[in-house]
Amino acid sequence: MKYVVIARAAPGVESQRKALEVFMKAGPAQGSTGLLAGADGKTYIDIIESDAPDMVSAYTYAPFFEKFEVIPVAPIDEAWLQTVQAALANWD
Repeated sequence: MKYVVIARAAPGVESQRKALEVFMKAGPAQGSTGLLAGADGKTYIDIIESDAPDMVSAYTYAPFFEKFEVIPVAPIDEAWLQTVQAALANWD
């Protein structure tokens, strides 16, 4: 399963300095397939492929962020399209 994790940095420059220091030592979460930073400098997006949430990474970075949102995602492929089409057919 893939997850998109959207994290909002905690206020303060010192918090960001510490987060960068930890990131340089610990690296991205296990299973990360993509890391993005928002143009606002406060939002970070991590795309993770994993069977279970990585609690070690969550606890490692939690002090530096005020909000996390985890969204399970699925690829838009033929199976997904067929499921959506079947669901739409039943919405009459």
